[in-house]
Amino acid sequence: MYYSIKSGGWQRIAEPTGQEEGLLGIFPYEKMLACGKKWGISAEILEEARRFSYARYDSFENFDCVSLEMLDFENILLSIGSVILYLEKGKAFFFTSKMDIVTALLEECLEGLGERVTLNRVIYSFFELQTKKDDIIFDSIEKEIMDLEQALIATEKRDCVSEIISLRKRLMVLKKYYEQFLNVLDILVENENGIFDGKTLRSFKMLYRRTERRFQNVLNLREYVTQVRESYEAEVDISLNTTMKIFTVVTTIFLPLTLIVGWYGMNFEMPEYAWRYGYFFVCLLSVACIAGIIIFFKRKKWF
Repeated sequence: MYYSIKSGGWQRIAEPTGQEEGLLGIFPYEKMLACGKKWGISAEILEEARRFSYARYDSFENFDCVSLEMLDFENILLSIGSVILYLEKGKAFFFTSKMDIVTALLEECLEGLGERVTLNRVIYSFFELQTKKDDIIFDSIEKEIMDLEQALIATEKRDCVSEIISLRKRLMVLKKYYEQFLNVLDILVENENGIFDGKTLRSFKMLYRRTERRFQNVLNLREYVTQVRESYEAEVDISLNTTMKIFTVVTTIFLPLTLIVGWYGMNFEMPEYAWRYGYFFVCLLSVACIAGIIIFFKRKKWF
C-alpha cells in the first residue's frame, strides 16, 4: 500500500509514478523481502532489524533503518506490534506485523496534518504517537503506589509483595522502552543522511526532551516503589520483633516454673515431701513467681 504526499495533500495510490514529492509505503512482514528487492533494500539489513526488540536506529549510506516495538500503554507488559522503518530522502517504507494498527496510525497522522502535510512531518507524528498515551499509565502507576503506601501506613494491608513485584516489572519495561527510544531519537537528530529538514529536526529535538522527562519520571517512580518496599520491609521487621518480644516475655515468665518443676522432679527425698502443706506451698510459690515477674515487666514497660 502506497501513499503519495504532495504539497497540501495526500492520496492513496496503487503503484508509485515517480512524480510524488514524498512516497509512503506500508507493507506486512510477509512482503518485506519482495518490497526490499524491488527498491534495492538489503534483505540482510531488514531481517536483522526485524530480529531486534524495542527500538534501534541504524544509519547507512543514503538511508536509515529503524526498529520499533509499539508498546501497549493500556497493558505495558504487552506489545501491540513491531515496525521497521526504511527512511530515504523522499521515501519512507513501513514494514510491520500489524498492518491495521500502523495504517490507522499513519492515516491519523496524515489527516491530522491537513494542508501542512509533508513526508517528514508524517514520520515525526508517527514517532510522537509512540508516547502519546503514556501520561495515563504514569498517573495510574503513581496512584497505585500512593494507595499501596497508604494501605501500609494504615496497616490495612499485611502482604504487598505481589503488588510491589508487579509495579517494578511494569516500570522496568517502561525504563527499557524509553531508554532505547531516547537512543533512537539521539541518533535521528544527527541526521547523517540529510533526510529531515531543519523544522522537523527541531520537532524531533523537542520530542527528545519530552521523552527524557518521561524517562526521568520512570526513574522517580522506581525510586518511589523502592521506598515503599523498604517501608514494607521495615513494617515486617517491626511485626517480627513484636512477635519475638511476646515469645521472649512468655518464656521468661514461665522460666521459674521450669526451674521448680526440675527441682521437685529430682529422684530423692526432700523435706517438703513430708509437710502436709508442701504441695500448696509449691503452687503458691509458682503463682508468686509469675506475678512478681509480670509486675517487674510492667514497671519496666517491657509489655
